[in-house]
Order: sequence, then structure tokens, then C-alpha cells
Amino acid sequence: MLLSIISRRAPNWSFLIPMKTPRRRPSRLDINPPSQTEQKFIHLLKSVASAPVTGRRAGKQEQMTTPPKLLLSAFVPHQSPAFLGWLAYHRVIGVTHTYIFADRKSIGRMPLLDGLAAAGAVTLVPVAVDPDRHEEIRNSALRAAQTEFAESGGYGLYLAPDEYFCISSRAKTIQSLMRACGGADVMSVPVRLTEHHGADAAPHDAGLRSVVRLGLFPSRSVEVPLGTPRSGGPVAWVNGDGQPMPLPHSRLAWAGLAGVAGDDRASVLKSPVPATDIPTPELAPWSDAIAKETAMLMALPGVAAAQATLCAAEPARPGELRQTALETPLSISPHEEPETAETDSTTDAPIAEETGAELAATAGDPAPSLPPWFAEIHTGGNAQGFYTRLEHHAIICVRRDVRRLVVTFDNLSNVHDLSATREPWAYKFVRDNNCSHLSVMARRKDWYRDPQLIAYLERLASDGFFRDFAKVFLTGTSMGGFAALAFSSLAPGATVISFNPQTTLDESLVPWETRFRMGRQRDWSLPYSDCAFEIDDIEKAFIFYDPFFEPDRRHVERLEGDNVIRLKTWFSGHYSPTFLRRADLLKPVMQQALDDTLTPAAFYSLFRGRRHLPWYRKSLEGSLVERGHAALATRVAPAFRRLRKQAAE
Repeated sequence: MLLSIISRRAPNWSFLIPMKTPRRRPSRLDINPPSQTEQKFIHLLKSVASAPVTGRRAGKQEQMTTPPKLLLSAFVPHQSPAFLGWLAYHRVIGVTHTYIFADRKSIGRMPLLDGLAAAGAVTLVPVAVDPDRHEEIRNSALRAAQTEFAESGGYGLYLAPDEYFCISSRAKTIQSLMRACGGADVMSVPVRLTEHHGADAAPHDAGLRSVVRLGLFPSRSVEVPLGTPRSGGPVAWVNGDGQPMPLPHSRLAWAGLAGVAGDDRASVLKSPVPATDIPTPELAPWSDAIAKETAMLMALPGVAAAQATLCAAEPARPGELRQTALETPLSISPHEEPETAETDSTTDAPIAEETGAELAATAGDPAPSLPPWFAEIHTGGNAQGFYTRLEHHAIICVRRDVRRLVVTFDNLSNVHDLSATREPWAYKFVRDNNCSHLSVMARRKDWYRDPQLIAYLERLASDGFFRDFAKVFLTGTSMGGFAALAFSSLAPGATVISFNPQTTLDESLVPWETRFRMGRQRDWSLPYSDCAFEIDDIEKAFIFYDPFFEPDRRHVERLEGDNVIRLKTWFSGHYSPTFLRRADLLKPVMQQALDDTLTPAAFYSLFRGRRHLPWYRKSLEGSLVERGHAALATRVAPAFRRLRKQAAE
């Protein structure tokens, strides 16, 4: 550009610019040589033009010539026709490189992903998959961090294949969004769930997802980057509003703080349906661009055929979903009409429930086998019992032994399972102990805030149902853990076994609770809405929780009394039952509770077995790094290996 300016100002220097036109007869100005002063100036210009650009100027020049990279990473456990729209959408909003972590045993057997990888649209990274899907999601986030730390000149983002980064501002790409936020190093935005999302939810109900500057952080969790920044200086970290995140920059420190989860500029939408099918204004402006990008991807070799195969095998879209029910001779209230199965005359594919559960939906299908609990109480079974279907809940009772009754409440992961094969929570364990079982099964995320259900349970209590048994136990996890505590006053003298419970979601009582949006919107003026006032007359309540997970800890601190026994499951987060199961401790702990032998000393003796669990090691390392003890965190892995070696000897 500088040479062209010179050529306009001094035509006799035109020999500096390569000429593509045919040689012409030289003019008088061409023949006259430049003066000595002009020659010195020309030499200076040539030296400046040929000198390498370094330092800050180099970064600015690169930014002007090359747009920032945007690396998108995800763990994809299986192929889905929604993946193509997910990929197209994120390419539209700026993604330049996509890394897909997939089971190494599946590489070469996933036509859609294999075709996209062969065309260079994605990079497939084969990995050894952890049996626990939630654990593998964490592992893949760590792998993504390694890739991001080795790169520079852009940003990295880790999402699940059903999560969509939504831009709510004028920015057209994530890169321009980060520039509009003052060139932020990190942006952490909240995750929102669509109404279509069912049991296959993320590990964190209302967590964060973060856009992170490449080469800055050595590690990351699913939610936020971890470790000491490479720059060593302050980090420009903003929320979804574009406002600075509070110091210290720690996920633990942010738990319950107001203003952390802003979403005025950006958020992440979690939905199992393709981007073009999500009825939300955040994605509507991109519909045409998504369609064009999808068409371009479909034109790649083998992609269209693979996509067609997946679509043919996929159940109906959410707008076309139909509820189905088996015409099984169960107890139906006189005012209820039995539900009947519907068929789709245009296709032989099964009609799926909203969560994707497969049911026998056509009239010609053979009758399915009875669910185990119904096989026990129907006319050919060997136990008494009943089944009652309410509008939003179902109650199952199997009477086995009058000495012990276990009352279980479903958690969030079960509510959208409407299949006839659905089992009550902890069904097999209760059956194997020959305990009687009363199960309350939920069809929605309502924290059992339903007048019909409450009246039904009160009627059972007033009829003396719970007094028929020598000992009553109530148990559940999270939403179910809340219900076990909340309804325990209906069975005085009972024992509660509650994992990660909420004590209430009444915002006037727990304004710091920002999780479980659907639960907080329920009617908390109904009875049994605050566990702190429902446990006075029970014998004891075992409360399992992670004291380092602040939301759960604050709920547990609301429970007072000598009958409250707090059992700490360090570094398990909101997943104490899963943590204990992975450590082979869940059944022993539950068994001791049923046998009335569980004490804090007995529990912590068992809990020492957690030290051999990889989950515990990784959580401990992450916690130490977040708390600024990176050097101490490096000692964890060697100690862990020594313990495992000693255990194997």
C-alpha cells in the first residue's frame, strides 16, 4: 500500500511496482534516474517493507489479517440427526475448528461423523470412554483444555452436542461478542433448559459454559477454566451480561452469588432437538444461515446418505410426539378415562415419548411383559399392594413384610420416563431386603408441590397406613431427598435417608438458591414446603452431602436438631449416591441404615474406600487448583497410584 502511494506521488519511481501490462516505450521521466536523495529514501522504504514484524505490532497485524480462531470441543457418545444442525449453527456463529471426542471403538462405524471428518469439517479424537457418562464429559473437558492451551490467536468453547451458544446482542459471531466485551479473556454464561429436555440432562442443572482465550489456562472443567493463567496477570472475566465476574475467580466462590449468571448478551440453550426446531428468539435470526450451512455440509461426500439413515431411524420430533400408554388392567380412579395407545398410519417407526423412551405403540404389537413390581401385586403375584394414578404422580405399594416399609421418591432424572417398564427408585434393593415398598413416582419436575398428591398422602396417614409397619424409612435424592424430609412428619418415628436434598425452593426463605428454575416456580405456599419444620417427630435423618458444594451445604445447615445426622461425602458435588455407587459404598451404606447399624463412625470407616476412586482424585485435584494450591495438587496423582498399588498387593 505504501509503494502504491509513492507511485502516485512520484511517477518516475514506477519501476518499483511490478508491471503486468506490456512494455511501453520509455518516456523522458522514465529515462531520468532518481536523485541521490530519492535513492536513499527508496532504500529506506525497501528495508522497512522487508523487515519482520514482531512484538505487539505483530499481534495487531495478525488480528487485522486473520480473524481469531474459535475451537469448539464436545464429547459425542452416539450419532444423532440433530448433530448436523448443531454443527452448522456453531459454524455460522464463528466456529473455525471442531474437535469431537468419541469412543475409539466407534471410530469408523459412525457414517455421519466419519464423513464429516474425512471432509475436514470436524476432527475426530478417539478416546477410551469412562463407563460413567458424566465422568467422561469431565474427562473430555480436560482433553479440550490441553488442545486450547497449546493454541493461540482465538478462543475455545466446550459444549455438549445438545447445547447451543446463543448470542443475544448485536454481535454476529462469538469472536465479535468477545471484542464487544472489551476483548475479554473469558466469558462464562448460564445454561438454560428447554421444555423439551428430559432425563438426559447435564451434570449441572443450572451451570455455566465458558468461552476461553486460547493458550491462557492449562485446564478446565465443563463449566469454567482452571489453573493459573499463563500470563500471570489479571484476567478479564465477564458473565453473560458482559459484566466483570466477582473476585476471586472461582466456581466455588460464585455459588449463590447474585449477578454471576447474567444472560443479556449470551447464554447456552440445552435442547435435544435440532437448532432449526427450537422455538426461541435467540436462534430465529440464524435460521437461513443454518439452512445454507447445513446444505453445504450435506453436499460433502457421504454426509447426506448418513444423515438420511439417521433421520429414518429417529423418532418423531417434539411437536409430533404423542403420549402412549399400555392398556394394562391397573387401578384407575372412577373419574379417569384410561389412556390408549395411538398409531401413526404414515410410518412403521415407533412413536416415542418426549424423552425418547421406546414404547410399544402400535395395536399390532404383542403385549409386553409385566413390569416386575406389577408382577408382584397382580392376581398371579404373591404380594398384596395397589397402584394409584394421579394427574401428575403415581403411587405404587408392594406389601412384603410388616416389619419394614421403605418410602421412596423419584428424582429429576426419572420424571419424563413414561414407559411401562419404569421401576420405582431403589426397587431392586428394597425387594432384595424383603421390605414393603411405597413408591411415589413423578411425571413432572414439581418437587411434589401438588395439592392432589398431598391430600392423597395425608389420607394414607390418617387411615393408619404407616402405623401398619414397625419401622418406616423415607429416602430419595435431590428432589426426592427433599420429599423424604418434607413428608416425614406423616410417619412419626421414621428414619430418613436423604441424599443432596433441598430443604425448600421458596425464594423468600432461600433467596440464594438459583438452581432448579422449574421447581422454584411451583406453589411453595402448600403444606410440607419447608423441611426444617417437618423433622421434629422423626427418629433420625441421615443427610448425605458434599460440604464443599455450597448450595447443598447451605440447605443442610437449615436442618437443626439432635436427630439430624450429617454425613459428608467430600468432593462428590451434587451426586453423592452416584459417587458412593462408583466406590461400591451405596449398598453397604443403605444396608446399614435399614439394619439400624449406621453411625457416623461406621460411615466414615466405609468412606475411606473413596480414596481408590478416580472421581475422587480428579475432584480433589480440581479443588486444590481452584483454591490456589496447584503445587499440592501435583502430589495427588502419585499418592493415588501408591494407594492403588498397595490395594492390589
